[in-house]
Amino acid sequence: MSDDDILSEARAAFQLAADAEAENRREALDDLRFARLGEQWPEAVRRDREREGRPCLTINELPAFIRQIVNEARQNKPAISVHPVDSGADPETAEIIASLIRNIEATSNAEVAYDTALDFAVTSGVGYFRINTRYAADDGFE
Repeated sequence: MSDDDILSEARAAFQLAADAEAENRREALDDLRFARLGEQWPEAVRRDREREGRPCLTINELPAFIRQIVNEARQNKPAISVHPVDSGADPETAEIIASLIRNIEATSNAEVAYDTALDFAVTSGVGYFRINTRYAADDGFE
């Protein structure tokens, strides 16, 4: 398979995913504008009121409720846990892997990613983070 074929296939897959997610993303952006930016008036009504010199008052109480949910979730943080699953698994190895995961979370400031994803999930219904691997050298494990 040539590079052009791979790129063409990747573009087609991306377009399929983008089309499937388009409505959800539009709704999420609408929710975000409503909750965080206070854009709670329909555009046509806001324009008419401004043209007539009438105010468009917005008393946005949503951030307080969003903070309440986000802060409650922060107090009850989920954690990655590693468990040996069968008789061939070693509990000591599981504990070592769990320690490595905790170290990676601590050194990479994973808490910021978790909190940001949580905040966006509560605000717009879409919250996620991405895990990347970057090694110090091509031949090392750090």
